[in-house]
Amino acid sequence: MIGLFGEVAGLGLAAVDVVGIVFMPILLAQPRGLRRALVFLGGSLVALVVMGLVFTTGVGKVVVRLTDRMPWLVPGIEVAGGVIVLAVGIYMVVRTARGAKAHAPDSLVERLALPEPALFAFGAGLVAVQSVIDVVFVVAMVEIGTKGLALVSVVGLVVTYAVTALAIQAAVVVAYVLTPVGRRAQVMEALTAWLTRSGELWAGVVALALGVALIWLTGPDLVAALHGGR
Repeated sequence: MIGLFGEVAGLGLAAVDVVGIVFMPILLAQPRGLRRALVFLGGSLVALVVMGLVFTTGVGKVVVRLTDRMPWLVPGIEVAGGVIVLAVGIYMVVRTARGAKAHAPDSLVERLALPEPALFAFGAGLVAVQSVIDVVFVVAMVEIGTKGLALVSVVGLVVTYAVTALAIQAAVVVAYVLTPVGRRAQVMEALTAWLTRSGELWAGVVALALGVALIWLTGPDLVAALHGGR
């Protein structure tokens, strides 16, 4: 069980959301910036937990039923996820090498000026949409949902994923709080510049590492399941 918590936490940390990280300095620079950043993070956390429980109790149970006839399904999903994450990592690294920079779309940045209730809803909605297309999220939730665990364990694992997935955004907020008031604006500007310049590169490196790890660790299980099904 401890190993599963570690695996889920690792997947959460690997789910690097460059756009969400870029949002943090922008929010913190606003009036009542700390409060607004926490509101946005709160919406994101709630959405991740809710979406995680929907996936683990819904999709996970469906996958469990299917694995009786298709034992290769779970390792197949994980290997396919590794291939997709690896491809995304290569794409991001190549884009960065060609001079591309991380940039949150202006249409999304404009939403950061919303009143706090709407900002909470925006954070939740953005993460909910991202979760549907996030391969790392899907792999983590399938891994949790197919273990046949008690609900309390499932909730604990989903919360672990949600917290670690938002850990970098939270770290930006912590850094802001620990920075002397007079230097906060300068530090946030420097962080924004670094994220714009190098954020996508490092997200791509993380995706490459995660893709290789998923394929390396789950590939043998897929091969064994396919051979066993013959």
